Amino acid sequence: MLRNLNKEVFYPYPPQRVWQVLTNRRALAAWLMENDFEPRVGHKFRFQESTLPGLDESIDCEVIELEEPKRLSYTWQDKFMPQPSIVTWILEPQEGGTQVRLQHRILETAVTGSREPWQGESMHEQTTTTALYKKSLAQIKSASALQTRTFIRTSGEHQLSNYWSRGIEFQASTSVILTSYFCGRWEYKLEHTLPQVLS
Repeated sequence: MLRNLNKEVFYPYPPQRVWQVLTNRRALAAWLMENDFEPRVGHKFRFQESTLPGLDESIDCEVIELEEPKRLSYTWQDKFMPQPSIVTWILEPQEGGTQVRLQHRILETAVTGSREPWQGESMHEQTTTTALYKKSLAQIKSASALQTRTFIRTSGEHQLSNYWSRGIEFQASTSVILTSYFCGRWEYKLEHTLPQVLS
């Protein structure tokens, strides 16, 4: 099964600058995907990309938490996912720049209580995150997951071939798009494409 993704990256830019790259529609399109994002709690938007051959990479999202320029959370669900995951960005000012934490959590795991908190996550953050998961889950129809397990070995964008050459095992109900982000796409975008937009 896929596990929750936690990633930290340092950028030599102030938090407000990094925040703009995470919340400005044009900047997001330049490093992540085409979108109709607005930095407003309750706003429903869609990411759209077509880098995986033969797949419609439309991802339906909703902003569920916004604290400028510190924290942003939104749901993330494509048509292959029976229920959403949650993407959370946490910005912390550091000397000479900003430490960015990306948490991409699978909703099913968090709600069942088996979620492991991010190391150093405060009790308030854990409580808030859990409440957001439950709120999001209540708004979305539940769908039963297929129990069949499939072994998939695939290849992605040329730059990610070293990540994608690894086979991963996951339930057939798991999204190939979500899997791609957990297995290298997030890492590539945070370490290569986002810095280009910042500069």
